Amino acid sequence: AVELYHKAFEACRDVLRFDKLAFHAEWLKSFYRRNFDALMVKSVFDNIDDNIDDVREWMTRLNTRPALETKDPMSAFQENLVSFVKNEKNHSIDFMHPEKHNEQDIIDAIINLIFFDDKEKMIIKKDPLARLLIGNPNGDYDFTIISAMGVITEGKNGLELDSALQRLKNHRGVDTVRADTGTARSLEYNATQIQAAIDEVHALEKPYGLLGYSQGCPNSLLAESLLLSGSPSQQEKLTKPGSNLVCRQLLFSAANGSMHGPATEAKIHRLIVMCESFFKYQQGYCSRAFIETVLSTLTNLMDSSQFQKFAAGGGRTFLHEGCRSFWREAQHLPNVPTCCLRGVMEENTTPESLEMISNLLTKVAGSHLHDSQVHVYDAVGRPVYTKNRNAKVLEKCEMGGAIQRTHHWSPLEDEVKFV
Repeated sequence: AVELYHKAFEACRDVLRFDKLAFHAEWLKSFYRRNFDALMVKSVFDNIDDNIDDVREWMTRLNTRPALETKDPMSAFQENLVSFVKNEKNHSIDFMHPEKHNEQDIIDAIINLIFFDDKEKMIIKKDPLARLLIGNPNGDYDFTIISAMGVITEGKNGLELDSALQRLKNHRGVDTVRADTGTARSLEYNATQIQAAIDEVHALEKPYGLLGYSQGCPNSLLAESLLLSGSPSQQEKLTKPGSNLVCRQLLFSAANGSMHGPATEAKIHRLIVMCESFFKYQQGYCSRAFIETVLSTLTNLMDSSQFQKFAAGGGRTFLHEGCRSFWREAQHLPNVPTCCLRGVMEENTTPESLEMISNLLTKVAGSHLHDSQVHVYDAVGRPVYTKNRNAKVLEKCEMGGAIQRTHHWSPLEDEVKFV
């Protein structure tokens, strides 16, 4: 079976050499996605087996039955009974000691625990690719990752996904160049930093892929768009054989904005009106000098470069209007596949530090299908609220990927230890 798979893989590779757009076809896109989901299962299985990072503890916590925390004990009992019946085999798995269990039982538990949608779980369970645990062989791969992280980042000195990227370097010789993006900076500023990282990789004459996380996704997509719409020498950095862009990987993409943006904007407008009414009333009780001092302080604050960088730069990227202006003019290569990792949080898997912001997003958007920052239907590799030719191009490039039971901060470790 493994030999037949490798032959099928080689045949698909030959087809792509002949036609770079062949992956737009549903049969090849389906094979691509099956590999993506199967490799996700393989990666978690290997990390459990080799005790990498905190994967065993993470899976153990996912495997814990939710507590009876509700005003209706009978309803909670029924929900937990249904959960127990559906996942009885999961709960019998001791991830801290995987050697006690059968390989296929562990695979079943992994699929049940890391994926969110029941239909997708059944498809993956029935897929031989997930069962065979076929991985990519170790070796020296001719490939480089250009990473662009979220709205709060230390750029080149960041530690996001550090251990995973280091393992790629050790086992497969894949280098990572971190783009020096800034915290709460505009799409345009961060895109220029990603272009600088692309220049660095282009000089090495190695093919590369764009890895974006959260706001890093629109930053990466804008960098590609600016190069593709630029001069022939700029376009060459994307298309030159041997040093070209070959794939996109988007983690919890904020390329379509977040409902946190419009909700915060509405609250700020209400706050401004409330402050205006308050200060008008207080004018009769305060001296002219005091009033001028307050107004001068507020004016200096809002005119400062730091405030403008955040409000007119990074803050704008969370608004659907800000993303729409980017998508309206964007251009992207049609021969570059895009994979997306999307997550949905659940009550028993929500970190305490994300409870408030998660409940806020559920309230303002009217749906719980989100990762605390972006909704699952927004976290894709194409424009959702803009329909044009480029949207159709990116829709054909999007390879999909099963929704996972996780939250927006899951790629972070050292960066969130303080909370």
